Amino acid sequence: MPHLLLPHLLMGALSWDPQIRGMLILITAIAILPGSVYLLLATNVGARLGFLLAVAGLSGWMMLLGVTWAFYGQGIKGRDPSWKVREVIHTRAPEDLSGGTLKTLDDFPTGWNKLPTSGSAILGDAQAAADNFITKSGRKPKIGPEGPIIKDPTAEMLRFPAEFSESSDYVVTAGYNKGGDNELFTINRHKFYFLHSAHYVAVELRPVFAQPVSADGVPPKPIPDTTKQLTTVIVERDLGSVRFPQVMMAIASGIIFAVTCHALHRRDKQLMAIRTAGRPTPATA
Repeated sequence: MPHLLLPHLLMGALSWDPQIRGMLILITAIAILPGSVYLLLATNVGARLGFLLAVAGLSGWMMLLGVTWAFYGQGIKGRDPSWKVREVIHTRAPEDLSGGTLKTLDDFPTGWNKLPTSGSAILGDAQAAADNFITKSGRKPKIGPEGPIIKDPTAEMLRFPAEFSESSDYVVTAGYNKGGDNELFTINRHKFYFLHSAHYVAVELRPVFAQPVSADGVPPKPIPDTTKQLTTVIVERDLGSVRFPQVMMAIASGIIFAVTCHALHRRDKQLMAIRTAGRPTPATA
């Protein structure tokens, strides 16, 4: 009986531990796919030459795969672009950010472009980042497939606490945009850059009056409370690194491919020299 129970216990352990299962899947895949190709080559041309051919083929395929992934932004991805909150400033007068510590705010609003409060995609994205940062509901852990996703608080979160409970507690009164427009040229709305300039958006918020809900249940239109101070959230565009892993994989695979191809080329030259000299060709095994 113990010898019949052992396989079931082993399979149960493998199905329970995702790390062990993942490692075994990876090892098995490497042994079956590249390993079978190497075994076939080794039995035909020898162990060392078969290894060079297998590595050259695998690295060349990985290089092409990395280039394809980099073009289409697929495969192994890096960080997605996002807006990062850099500072939260409280003022009484609009367009007064003299209390800010960022150097880009020294000449505010000079050099900044005012954005419409409705219909602006840039302001909408920046406002969503500000909502998640400045509200208590936005800072709550998100629920993922395996439960709550708990992230360590950033330095900005520790420096600037959440001031509002919900995003309905305030309205956006103005938005300003600066930077991110130093593209070299544009083709079909696709912008091409050499070096990106820092892109900032200032989202100006003001608390709203507390109003009772009407009898029909329709929420009233929010009215900004001009007696309370303004809150301006400065967000900066983080371009992310979506294509960085694919590019690094393509470069690393390309280097391995070049080294193995050079080794194969050097071996062919040595064999050609031996044949030209009339000496017997050494065994490839």
